[in-house]
Order: sequence, then structure tokens, then C-alpha cells
Amino acid sequence: MPKPNEVNPSNYEVKNILFDNGEFSIVIGTWEKTEKNVLAMRWNGDNEDKGYPKTFGHPVWFIIHDELKQPIIASLMNNDSQLVSKLLER
Repeated sequence: MPKPNEVNPSNYEVKNILFDNGEFSIVIGTWEKTEKNVLAMRWNGDNEDKGYPKTFGHPVWFIIHDELKQPIIASLMNNDSQLVSKLLER
């Protein structure tokens, strides 16, 4: 089971892990070396499975559409009071 900081395809750079319960992760990062922060998520899998999504057996991130970024972050903020400081680190 890859951890969120171990999923580093060349086209997405993780900046902050917003949610990780071991099975599912949501992160914020940059897509294709742009300055724009985008939200991404994935199921992490288990010891034998590299989760979903994956490309050619390598774990990758699923990019969330910008219109959904705010509601997802707002929902996470209700559950994690330290999330605002994580988002402002960059």
C-alpha cells in the first residue's frame, strides 16, 4: 500500500497531504509543473495492490475538477482544524 508521499508521478507534485486514513488520501499539489494548486485523490490499496488509480502498475493521482475543490476542502476543514495551516504552508 503506497503512502501519499510515495505517489510521485512526473506530472504531479504533492505539496500537502490534506487527508489520509491509510486507505484513502486527498492531497493538494501542482499539475505538470504549473503554479496552480489542484486537488487530487486516490484509494491506497493494500499490501498486494497499489490502489487506484494506477497506470502500468504505478500509483498515480486522480485530479479533482476545480468546481469541486472548495466543497471538498470545506468538508475536510469541518473534520480537521489544522487543515487551514496546512493549506497556507506553500
